[in-house]
This record gives sequence, structure tokens and C-alpha cells, in this order.
Amino acid sequence: MNYQSRFRQLSLLLLKCFLFSFSILLVSRYLFFTHIQGVLPDQGIDDDIRRAFFVGGRFDAKVTAIAYSPLLLSGLIAAAFQGAYQRWLKFAVGYHAVVAALYVVGCICNHYYYITYGSYVDLFVFGLWEDDSSAVLVNIWQDYPVIRGFLLAFTIGLLAYVTSRWFLHSPLGRINPRPYWHWSVTSLAVVAVFLSTFATARGTLDNHPLKRYHASVSQYKPLNMMTPNVFMALDWAVSDYNEQRTFEPISAGKLTAQMERVLGQPTPVYHTPENEFLQQNPPHVVVVMMEGMGMNIMVEDNPPQNDLLGSLRPHFSEGFLFKRFLAGTSGTIDGIVMTLFHSPVATISHSSVQNTALPGSAVLPYRRAGYEVAFLYGGNGMWRNLANYLPVQGFDRVYDENDIIEAFPEAAQFSGTWGVPDGFLFQYASKVMEEAQKPTLLFIMTVTNHSPYKVPANYQVGPTQISDRFAARAEYEGEKARVLLETFQYAADALGQFMAWIKQSETLSDRTIVAVTGDHRVRSMNTDEPTEFGLTYAVPFMLHVPQRVLEHVPHHYDPMRIGSHRDIFPTLYHFSLSDEDYITLGGENMLARGGVRNMGFNLKRSINEHGAFSNSGSTLYYPWDDGDPLFNKGEPEQKLPFDGHWGEEYLRLQEYYLRSQVLPMTEESEG
Repeated sequence: MNYQSRFRQLSLLLLKCFLFSFSILLVSRYLFFTHIQGVLPDQGIDDDIRRAFFVGGRFDAKVTAIAYSPLLLSGLIAAAFQGAYQRWLKFAVGYHAVVAALYVVGCICNHYYYITYGSYVDLFVFGLWEDDSSAVLVNIWQDYPVIRGFLLAFTIGLLAYVTSRWFLHSPLGRINPRPYWHWSVTSLAVVAVFLSTFATARGTLDNHPLKRYHASVSQYKPLNMMTPNVFMALDWAVSDYNEQRTFEPISAGKLTAQMERVLGQPTPVYHTPENEFLQQNPPHVVVVMMEGMGMNIMVEDNPPQNDLLGSLRPHFSEGFLFKRFLAGTSGTIDGIVMTLFHSPVATISHSSVQNTALPGSAVLPYRRAGYEVAFLYGGNGMWRNLANYLPVQGFDRVYDENDIIEAFPEAAQFSGTWGVPDGFLFQYASKVMEEAQKPTLLFIMTVTNHSPYKVPANYQVGPTQISDRFAARAEYEGEKARVLLETFQYAADALGQFMAWIKQSETLSDRTIVAVTGDHRVRSMNTDEPTEFGLTYAVPFMLHVPQRVLEHVPHHYDPMRIGSHRDIFPTLYHFSLSDEDYITLGGENMLARGGVRNMGFNLKRSINEHGAFSNSGSTLYYPWDDGDPLFNKGEPEQKLPFDGHWGEEYLRLQEYYLRSQVLPMTEESEG
């Protein structure tokens, strides 16, 4: 047997392996397409679909060429030696089986990641890794087909192994001991195979290799989501993760120019009016960020058949309620740090700047006004290092599940995957407020309404019903879907009981403001329904202000006003602080007499008075439905009557401002 015979065999074997693994990614993309096909327009996107498959195929070829490059390089060397080459063949067959199995695992993970988070694998995946590991594993085990997935991966891996062994013994794959070509032709063939593999791994023959921006093939997000495979998406996520943990200085000129561009003024400093009543009677402020309280599930509320609010219902009816209101992100820690610290970097609490105090912290105006500032979390305070990080940013106390269980030992027996049930958390919140010796700002983060969903055994469930809409949008079905609705009801009911206690308290009823919002949408719900383009990432913002305070603060309520998490604290400042500076990146008082700009920001998409639009630079927007302004018209419009890059510019402002807080600014001009 000579070198060129071995070279021919290894080349054909690797080609077979390449096509096998490439086909896995192709089939996966086709299945992804069948999943999203229902939310795409019926006409006018045939070219977009073809581009998605074509560019996606290039990504698949790139990844697969890279995956088998180690085999090619080692095989070209081993082919020079009979014994080494035989060992290489055994290794190559096993290597191929492992790659095929990993491809299946990756495709399954990407599919369910999209179903849960509405995106291919992105930066948020590292948030799952950095969460409570045991809780995440329980979540994955209960919510996803882990066993079936691994069985499928094992089966495909075994098929890859068997077909490769068969190929080596087939007429096409067997060695012919006689030379096929002159040695010079063999040399050219080796070079040709090497160069073609390199070009495929690069993704293109022109000056610019295949990159992330090539994945933007359509104005329609689902097609862009299906274009890259999981391995390309994971590579981009790793790059983003590494970049966000490294902070670079920003020039003063560049920051000021971005402030002017987005805010219309050179600084983020604003001021509350002087108010003698608030100065003499500073109210307590309670901010409740409810886990998974998304409008994409709240619209299902339909008593008495489907009661999702329970005892919260009268408080939503009596308070100032804004429904066209976006969560800043799709993650809990992301939403917390963006709301409190204007940070687009979710990992800031355990990053290289975790010990750096941020002058833009939302709680500092309260500290200056003499408030006690506390954080109450239903899980463990060391989650994301919050117990250490929040005191650096102005919090006096951080309470967690340990404090709750110490006060109410029975809470331990009902604890779930992520912490104690919300009912016990709100009991502890009542204790904190009742014992407060000075004006207090209490920020509460609940945990119960998080998958895996589970209703505490001590709760009597009210009626719930799975509607046609919910069945069509949700990944959950049957018993899982029912428990999701019941868990939402339990969390809302626990909040309602807490608010009732506040309003009935002799010492707190006329001096406690309560603000309620959700941290993000309910996940595992379709994010691509055109008529819900603005609803998908929406959360409620409800504000209860005692009548005694309202009588001394000018205000105007318009439930159709639009906002997002950035507006929560500016609204609260105006009802609790007198003559006080505060920092916000464009957040407004939602009850201002003079109106608001009606802008809502989420990392994925934004909303304004015209409709909802993606922050990815798309030229499409979805106008509001005239009949129900919570929803959008099904057909998007091409001509934007506003700046479609506003969301991108706002995110850039957040990034610039965070860099200016954690590092000294340079004096370079904008250019």
C-alpha cells in the first residue's frame, strides 16, 4: 500500500464524514424552518428563505470543515506510515461518531433555547451557567426532553460509526494497492484538498471571511435566527462574553455626543421639584420585581374561567397601571442591574469591577435623602454575588431566603428549586416594613414563578383554563401548561395579599408607595407572532400611591402611555423625593402632567407611539392595532415614521455610560 492510495481512502472517508455531519445541520435547519413557518408572511419572502438556507449552509460547511480539520491534518501525516495510518483509521471513525452526536446535541439545545428565549444561543447562555447550578440542572431535567435527546444523539453517533466502518469495506472505500497517479499529481491533490478545506472553513473566497453580519438575511427575525447553526452562535456568544468582561475607557467627548444624540442634553442628571410635603413626610417606597410576570401571559387572565391575578386584581384596578411597558431584558439579573445601575452588562456584579461604586446607582438619591435601602430576595443572597455587590452600590441590607426561613421556619418545607415561596417572602417584607424606624426603600425580587413551575402545597388553587391562544403560543402543554398558569396565579395572589396588608396597615397605608413590575416575559412562549410584536417582551408597571401623597404631587394618568424599566425610578423619585438630583438615561415620570416621549426599550425590540420594531436595524415596524392597542397589526410596514436605530443608539449610550462609571474618562474628542 502506498501513500497516494491511503490519501485517496482518507479523502473519501473524510468527504463522507463531512457530508454526514453537514446533513445533520441541514435537517436541523429545515425542522427549525417548519417550526417558524407559521409566523412568517405567506408571500414576498421566498428570496429571504432561500438566502437563509444558502447562508446557513455556508455556516454549516464552515463549522464542519473546522470540525474535521484535525482529522485531515493528522491523516495526511499518518498516511506516510502503514501502522500509524491503521491506528488513525480507528481513531477517525470514533472521532466522526462523537462529532455527529455532538451535532445532534447542539441542534437540540439550540432548538429549545430558541423556544425558551426567542433567539439562537447567545450571551444569556452564560447567565444560565453562572446561575445556581443545581437549580439550572433541575430546571433542564424537568422542562426539556433530556433522555430522548441523548438517546437520539447516541443513535445518530452509532449510525455515523457503523456507516463509516461500512464505507471502509465498500468498493469505493477499499484500498487499491496500485498507484493511481504520478507523485506530482498526488502532491497537487494534497494541496488542493488542504486549500479547499481552508476555504470552506473560512466560509468564502473573497477578502472578508464569513462573519456574524452575514446571518442577517431578512427583515424577519425568525429567518435570521435560523440562519446560523448552534456552533457559530456559541462562538459569537463566547466572543461577546469575553468582550463584556473587559472594560475600556471612553472619551468624554464621545459620551457627551451620545448623550446629546439620545437624551437631548449633555448629562444624565435630572432634578425633582421642591416639595415641602415630601420633605416633611417622606414615604416608604417598595419596588416589587415579580419573576416572570409578563404581559404575554397576563392577557390570558379571564375570570372566572381563568383567574391569573387572584387577590391582586383589585389592586391592579385601583392603581395606576401601564400595560404598554417593556422589560429592559429577558433575564432576571440583567433586568435588575439595568433597572438599578443602567448596566447592559449582566455579569457586572461578579466582574472585574464588582467592587467599583457606580455614581449612577438608582438608590443613591434615597440614601442622600436619609432612607434605609434594602434588597429582599427569595433565593440565596450570594446568587450572582448580590450579597457583596449591592452594598457597594448603596444598599444597607440584603435579605434572602436564610433570613426568611429564620423568621418563618415553616418556609423551609415549601422551598422550591430557586428559593422560598413568594407568600413567605412577602410575609418577611411585611415584617421589614413594619419594623422600619426611618423612611425605607425596599427592592423585592421574587422567585416562585420560575420554571420548573410548582405551586406550594399550602396554596388552594383557583380556576385556570388553557385557551386556544395559550396552547398555540406555549411550548408547555397538558399538565405542565396547567401548572404554569397556577404558579402565575399563586405569585400574583401572594403579591395581592401583601398589597392588601399595606393598605390596611394603620402605620403604613398612607405613607407607602408600591411599584410592581415583571423582570421579564414568560419564557417558553412564542416570540415571533406578528400581532404580538410589542406584547411579547412587555411587563406591567403598576403604581400604588397613597391619596395623601397624590394630593401634594401634580400628576396625570394616561394608561396608554408607553415606557419601560428605565422609567420606574424616575417616576418614584417624583412621588417621594423633594429637590433631589438623580441620574437616568432618559427615564421619565410616567405620571408627568406634561406627557412623556412614549418610548419603551428592550434589548431585543422597542416600542413607541407608532408601534413595535426590532433593535437589529430592520426597516420594518409593526403598527398598533386600532381595536386593541396592546396588540399589533399582523402585517408590518416598511417606511418608518421615526428613527429605527433608536434602540441601537440607546444601548450604545448604556455601554458608554457604564464605561464612564467604572473607568476614568479620557479627554479625547469624539473623533
